[in-house]
Amino acid sequence: MRPAPCLFFFCAFAALSVAAQESKPWLESQGLEAASWKSFQEFEAVVARIPNAKDPPGPQERLIVFRQGKPVLQVTDKDGIEAASRLTLHSLGRDLDGDGQPDLHFSAYSGGAHCCTTHFVYKVKPAVKRLAVYAAKNLGGTDFVDLPGRKTPVMVSADDTSAYVFAPYASSYFPVAVLEVSPKGRFQFAGDLMRGKLPGEPPPVCAQPAATANPWLKDRCGEFTSAKRKARTQEIQAKLREIKSQRSADKLKWDDYFATGVLSAVAAEMNRYAYTGFGAAGMNWLETVWPGNDAIKVQFLAKLRETRVKSAFADDLRVLSTDTR
Repeated sequence: MRPAPCLFFFCAFAALSVAAQESKPWLESQGLEAASWKSFQEFEAVVARIPNAKDPPGPQERLIVFRQGKPVLQVTDKDGIEAASRLTLHSLGRDLDGDGQPDLHFSAYSGGAHCCTTHFVYKVKPAVKRLAVYAAKNLGGTDFVDLPGRKTPVMVSADDTSAYVFAPYASSYFPVAVLEVSPKGRFQFAGDLMRGKLPGEPPPVCAQPAATANPWLKDRCGEFTSAKRKARTQEIQAKLREIKSQRSADKLKWDDYFATGVLSAVAAEMNRYAYTGFGAAGMNWLETVWPGNDAIKVQFLAKLRETRVKSAFADDLRVLSTDTR
């Protein structure tokens, strides 16, 4: 006989409840409680903490992976997690690197005005071990998103390498970074979702409803419309003319450009081109709005190159601009 739907649901719920309880005796023996947990097959992942811990020193959280009620991994501040970080358990059991095996994803947030979220991905099978780490800093990033036709899910984030360089942090522009976990164990650009078809067009990720449900990404995608691109270019040209009209070129200083926001605006536009695979087109655009080689422009280009070299995704940027698949 086929079981009634409600009975089947009850059995499934009961099985999950039993799985959740397998780790409880061990946690209690260590003076810990489960702040959150997820289960997958014979595994549990638990964010454990000392009961009633208060700041400081914070919740003293750690990530523990259990197999049939026995701990097989404990991740603490000795494993790259800052002391007193808040842990978020995102998923357990999803295949994040495309090898057909289940993985674990959690993040640690250390707090502070501009700090700091770090994402961790661990293999669960055939052995529990760390696969990839992404220091997302203040940009965060969330869970992975599954997209139609892709073997691996992606995470929507951004690259904040240029923070403070061309504008204060709050006014800095951070280009979109769509990330995936490579089989070699690193967070890398999902090039097929970032590389545009033509210069100035939005990246392919903007055509994915599941990804653009992210409000921040949806707003970034809207920046690529022809009308907005034209308006930005005209505004930049107007600011540059105004700056140059105030004094002779040899008297102009970096701060004259920094304070007006024009450096930030130019860098943002250059990065829209570079992070969609058209860095050369970005240089051509620059020559139309800021012709010549005055000292400030030379300094600007040097700093822009420096930020890209320092980026955690420097290699990905090079591949993005040269790989035409």
